[in-house]
Amino acid sequence: MTKFYINIFKNPYLLLTPKNYFYVIFLVSSLVLVTAYGLEIIGNLPPCELCIYQRIPYVIQILLSLFFFRVIKHKIIVYMSLISLFSNLAISTFHSLIERDVINFELGCTSTNQGFENIEDLRSYLEEIPIAKCDEITFELLNLSIANFNLIISFLLILFTSYILINYEKKI
Repeated sequence: MTKFYINIFKNPYLLLTPKNYFYVIFLVSSLVLVTAYGLEIIGNLPPCELCIYQRIPYVIQILLSLFFFRVIKHKIIVYMSLISLFSNLAISTFHSLIERDVINFELGCTSTNQGFENIEDLRSYLEEIPIAKCDEITFELLNLSIANFNLIISFLLILFTSYILINYEKKI
């Protein structure tokens, strides 16, 4: 095991092999989820609905990795991983477009002016809507929101998965 880590530092391209594919997927997915929950709990940043939906494909990635490690080592698991990554890319793209006001999404997930007639209508509306809004960026780093980072990570993982499937089809 120590020899593996030393070799990875000497030659990082060793990660780009079918043997290590699910180790990378497991590690990246775990780091993304730990970061998301850390920002939520420690940073006191409540997630919006779409943020929660973006976590589901990462949980699926972790489960697929564990399934691959323990049960069956077959390329169909890699294809399932790719489908999960594409779903995450779609969700994060949609969320990023909402955050940047490119598209409008009005299902209780955005800030809207409803024009309430009385205080009771306003009160009942506020009780129904989530605290965090999908169209409000609560955290930015380098002018990128969490959804933007998720989009980038999903895209890179799709490229990595495609590389593995194209170059190592017979070795999986």
